[in-house]
Amino acid sequence: MRSRLIALILLLETAALAHEPTIVEACTQLVQDYAYSRDHDDANGYANVFAQNGVFLFRGQQFEGRAAIHKRMQDSAGQTTRHVMSNIRVTIESPEKARVVSYVTVTIAETNDLPIQVPGVTALGEYHDICVKTPEGWKIQKRQFVDVFTFDN
Repeated sequence: MRSRLIALILLLETAALAHEPTIVEACTQLVQDYAYSRDHDDANGYANVFAQNGVFLFRGQQFEGRAAIHKRMQDSAGQTTRHVMSNIRVTIESPEKARVVSYVTVTIAETNDLPIQVPGVTALGEYHDICVKTPEGWKIQKRQFVDVFTFDN
């Protein structure tokens, strides 16, 4: 009986570990999809990386739910942005929840005329995310932007 119990525990641990690459890949893809959608004026894609009731916290502002996040994107029409994402670290808390920290370098210009000459980077910070498994797949439940460096532009 004891050997069966040990075998069952090992099987469950192996099954749990088998999900880790999938969770890491899914959460990493959310980070990349957010940046790409934001940089390419895709308000639907931008909002849809979030869970239905997802929350985005940005410099003292809170956007709750996909509709509010979608509107935030629409309100920034006319800007050109580039989000350079790096150092994506996924910490799996359970098969349905993970925490993600990623570094972001952002440049924003108030024009769409390319090429754009800018004085430098607008922000360099981190995104702190809580990602959850939903019926739609993995989504960001909560994202908070944390300024690390600010620049005088």
